[in-house]
Amino acid sequence: MATVGEKVRTIVLGNLHELLDKTIDLNSTGAIKQHIRDLETARDKITDEAAIAKGRLLTLQSEIRDLEVQISTTNENIELFINDGDPSNDHLAETLEARLIGFERKLAEKKDALAVETTTSTALEEASGRLRAKHAEMVETLRKLESIERTTKAKETAAAALRQASKTGEVSVDNVTQRLRERETVANARFERALGDMADKVDADVVAEQARKRIAARRAKAQG
Repeated sequence: MATVGEKVRTIVLGNLHELLDKTIDLNSTGAIKQHIRDLETARDKITDEAAIAKGRLLTLQSEIRDLEVQISTTNENIELFINDGDPSNDHLAETLEARLIGFERKLAEKKDALAVETTTSTALEEASGRLRAKHAEMVETLRKLESIERTTKAKETAAAALRQASKTGEVSVDNVTQRLRERETVANARFERALGDMADKVDADVVAEQARKRIAARRAKAQG
């Protein structure tokens, strides 16, 4: 019959296998974080159970060695009583033989328990190793996903900023272009008008100079 401890370990190992085989949505960092927390909880429990199993294993090994020593010593004492040539103390050999039978039964029980505890301890150690490996794997998966998320978010932010800048740039360039064209048109009109005014002034000066020369020629002719 399984002891309470063995039943607990069986349940723990059963839950562990279910946890290790659980399908996780690798596209959800939230699900992975929860799974990591579950793995850490299970790891702590398995570590405790493995320590208990290891302690029980060492205790059984020590008890078996003690029983083997007792059995050996009892056998030697029985042989001494039987072979001492004194039939009057043979009843002591019988008492020791009865005690020997008890030791042998205990030894058999301890060895059976040792076999079970060895199997349990080995299973817990293997489970602990699988848990640590799975935990490391999921932590690495989470690290990669978070890195991808950060990179993706940065790219999305940059793309949005570039789109906004592109729209703003188009509006700004169009506005500036329109304003510059308007200024250019006004400047051209003003320039042409200034050129016209200057041409008129130059022409008036030329005419005035010609008029002075002609007046001077008239005076010279009149005096001559």
